[in-house]
Amino acid sequence: MKLICLCGALALPLLGAAQQLAATLPPLTYHVGLTKAPLYRSAADTARKPSRYLFSQAEAVVVGRFSPRWVVVRNDGFLYLTPVDKLRDYDPADAEKLPLDPRTQLITYEGVVSVPGVSQADLYARATAWVASAYTSGNGVLEQQDPAAGQLVVQGELPALVYNVYAGVLRSSYAGVVRHTLTIYVKDGRYKYVLSNLAHNAKSTLSMKSGGALEQDNASLYGYAGLGSHKPWTDLKVAATRDVRHLLAGLEEAMTLQQPRAAKKASDF
Repeated sequence: MKLICLCGALALPLLGAAQQLAATLPPLTYHVGLTKAPLYRSAADTARKPSRYLFSQAEAVVVGRFSPRWVVVRNDGFLYLTPVDKLRDYDPADAEKLPLDPRTQLITYEGVVSVPGVSQADLYARATAWVASAYTSGNGVLEQQDPAAGQLVVQGELPALVYNVYAGVLRSSYAGVVRHTLTIYVKDGRYKYVLSNLAHNAKSTLSMKSGGALEQDNASLYGYAGLGSHKPWTDLKVAATRDVRHLLAGLEEAMTLQQPRAAKKASDF
């Protein structure tokens, strides 16, 4: 009976047992939550005891998606399956290619959202209220307001973090901010957003230099551009672009009067 329950809880797609684990995505580093993450050598092994574990707060290098509930991680040169719900900061959208504007070659998030039956004036009021609530503690300046044209321009910034291990414990450290420009256009029944000019500024963070534009593959955050600087820069970029997506999701909720989206469980797909 225990085996049946275990199989039900860890059920994978029917063909999962026949699939070979493969690295299909660029490696992205995530972090285990408060409980350790089991590692399995194959889908068939998920009905048995894990081969090994990643301990709480350890780094997990994700290199593939096996199913909506399971990811492939690389550990000590081997590939394993681990459940998504054990990784506290996992977001599948992190693996998507960054949106580059073909004209400017800048990372640019752009979209038009329909809001049927809502006037330009009401959408402008919603946008203004959202800016006031989303950019607090001096992390944004409403640079331009034009109600007649239905346009707002915000120079904003979001906190940047890097991760380090001290005495075997994973800690996140403040790493300055990532600045951006957000322009919102409103018309009757719809609005458009354009967010670009993403750049890291260390803001006098001790022992750290500003990385600059996020379009760069490498940046010398610690005064050198060798291999040791690649991972913190990549981690910073992944976290920063994830924060931007969450920011724009909040804008959509405010403009369309949706309820905030509940965090999905790993079993929801």
